[in-house]
Amino acid sequence: MGFFMKEHDVHVESLLGELNVRFGPTPSKKSHFGGIAEMVELQKEFKIFKRGRSFRTSVAVLNIGATNAEARNRMLEYFGNLSKHESNVAGQNGDAAVVNAIVKNLASKNPLPVYFTYHDMRAAKGNTRVLITDKSRPIPYFQHDYLTISIPTKALPAAKKPAKGAAKS
Repeated sequence: MGFFMKEHDVHVESLLGELNVRFGPTPSKKSHFGGIAEMVELQKEFKIFKRGRSFRTSVAVLNIGATNAEARNRMLEYFGNLSKHESNVAGQNGDAAVVNAIVKNLASKNPLPVYFTYHDMRAAKGNTRVLITDKSRPIPYFQHDYLTISIPTKALPAAKKPAKGAAKS
C-alpha cells in the first residue's frame, strides 16, 4: 500500500487496524456487541459484501479511515486496484477472492473473525497475489482462528539523496 499511500503510508497500520476491529472477535454479545457478530448482522440486513461488488465499495460503506480523507481516498484507490492482482484462489482475481471469502465467511454457521494484513510483493516470486487463508492464527496472543486476507504492498521509492557537495536549501 505504501506506493499508493505516498506520504500517508504511516496510516496503513491504523487503516487496516480499523478493518481488524470491525471484523475482530466479539468478546461478549451482551456487553460488547461489535466485531464479527455485528458484521454478520449488518451483512444479513444490508448485504454490504456481495459477489460482483468491489471490495473498495464495501469498505467505503463501512467508512473506514474517515478521520483522514486523503489517506482514506488513497486506501480506497488501492483497494479498487485489487482486481488487477491475481489471488491464491483458483480462477479469482484479488478483488473477487477477497469479496467471495468475506461473503462465504459471514454466511457460514460459525463465521471467523477476519484479519487483514499485508506482505511485501517484492520479496519472492508470486507475492504480487492477494493471499486468502481460510483458517489461521495470525495474532499469537489471541486464541482465535481467523480468515486471513493478506494484500500485496510495495514501498514508496526512497527520496534521492542530494549529490555530494550539492548546496542544501
